[in-house]
Amino acid sequence: MKRKEVTMKKAFVFDFDDTLASTNAKVLVTKYGVPSQVLTAAEYNTYRLADGEDFDFSEFKNPEFIINGSPLGLIELAKDIHAEGHSLYILTARNEIASSAIAGFLARFNITAKMIHCVGKTSDTNIARAKQTVLMSIIDNHDVTYFYDDDDKNIELASTLDCRVKKV
Repeated sequence: MKRKEVTMKKAFVFDFDDTLASTNAKVLVTKYGVPSQVLTAAEYNTYRLADGEDFDFSEFKNPEFIINGSPLGLIELAKDIHAEGHSLYILTARNEIASSAIAGFLARFNITAKMIHCVGKTSDTNIARAKQTVLMSIIDNHDVTYFYDDDDKNIELASTLDCRVKKV
């Protein structure tokens, strides 16, 4: 009887900003429509809006900030994963408009993502919950899933799922 070779289906899921890449894009905070503060992606992760404040993500929609981003250390792991033929996903808080630019950024390193999930639909979107939902669907289709993110809330919710989680 011939022995059938069994291979594990692995998924590697990366956040984009401050995980795979660093960009100069900033989140603007407006108070009653007037710009009042400028936040980095990391500062945005913990900022709480006060009364009359809103977020302005216009710089995060500009593809030049993404294409000209600087790779971070995990880009080497992403290159290896892609070269080995595993499923590589991007799961970002950015709006869908950023998808093509993120694909362009990855192409600079000969990486093609199986899918780029952009969950930042509106400023009211609960990003951690949206990422958790997408992550659940990826987990359902793979034997082992690895998740890399820089945000505590995203890591906390992902830790409740059947995946291996790494905060960067």
